Amino acid sequence: MSMNTSDLEVAGTPQFAVPTASEAVARVNRWLHREIGTAVHAAAATFDPTTFYWHVPIELAYGATGPLGVVGDVYVHAATGDFAGRPNAEEFRQRAEALASAHGIE
Repeated sequence: MSMNTSDLEVAGTPQFAVPTASEAVARVNRWLHREIGTAVHAAAATFDPTTFYWHVPIELAYGATGPLGVVGDVYVHAATGDFAGRPNAEEFRQRAEALASAHGIE
């Protein structure tokens, strides 16, 4: 039996592991809170349709002070959910400690 390309049907919309900004933020926060702690967090994500990556800035914030600044970035692939490269928890931790010290927080 021969099948023409016009006989093929697409099985629906492709599924993404991380389809929304809130899911990208949640995925990064789970990793951050497990590896570093709750003072560092992701608050927003921006999608780049050219690369298919979510750009997720990592902030340091404390309840008493609010956000102090960005200590790094994580990139999450929308289709696979994988992080680009290898985010380094120790590097984020060191940047967070330096930023806290610069604001007089020990």
